Amino acid sequence: MADAAAGAVARRFHVRSGEIAAELSGSPDGRLVIGIPGLSANLRSFDVIFAALDGAKHSLLAYDPRGRGRSERTPSGTYGWPSHAQDVIEMADQLGAETFDVIGWSMGTWIAMVVCKLAPGRVGRLVLIDGGGLPDAGATAPVYAGLERLGTTYPSREAFFELAQKLPMYTPWPAWQRLFDYELEDVEGGVRARTSKDAPWEDEAYRKTEDPYALWAAVSMPSLLVRATQEILPGMGFILNPADAERFVREVPNSRLVEIDTNHYAIGMQEETARAIADFLSD
Repeated sequence: MADAAAGAVARRFHVRSGEIAAELSGSPDGRLVIGIPGLSANLRSFDVIFAALDGAKHSLLAYDPRGRGRSERTPSGTYGWPSHAQDVIEMADQLGAETFDVIGWSMGTWIAMVVCKLAPGRVGRLVLIDGGGLPDAGATAPVYAGLERLGTTYPSREAFFELAQKLPMYTPWPAWQRLFDYELEDVEGGVRARTSKDAPWEDEAYRKTEDPYALWAAVSMPSLLVRATQEILPGMGFILNPADAERFVREVPNSRLVEIDTNHYAIGMQEETARAIADFLSD
């Protein structure tokens, strides 16, 4: 499998909210595919998936949502799904893409559906990776634990990697190591995540006020729902549970479900997931 990141070109988008750090790969003349990361993730989330797509047919945009990675940190009160969705639409506008495909993972699934709502007719195909419904009550605990790394200074990259690799959620490790290596910056006393500690918490607070099922009405285009069949951690439930997945394909026309034998953290970095998405976007 080719390394999509190796041929990527860095680009900064100036949108109304601020500056967005992104990478473009594939063919400039291909159909635009935009990857929307999860709660505290960054553009490295889509390395495996984008490597499986045909670079001659697709123009691939991975980006750091505001407050994450190398994008601008914007003030308190400026986050939430509609704000992130507007950033996606503005980037597509700047790339001259009247229509485009969207892949959302975790928090990115809800943002992706808001893009469909705010820009009707523009999303040609939609991929939702392990999200889109209401997470099980216990499933957010590992997510919150992962946010504890933000704002903490570690002695070195190696020291952080050693700690993170011992945790059961960050698998497969090589892909997560690339994501974390991109995220970390050198500071006095060691390294620290560039990602804001406050931005993910504000987005999570926004999620708790919203009805995700109300967004399903905006999904009128062909859609692929990819679900992890393993709990996020044993006994803690699912971000996308089986009942919501079955309900989605029952209620949303022209949708299909693919299940992958893995967990929420691993699903977007599995080659099986990447192949399923590549097949769907090439139909």
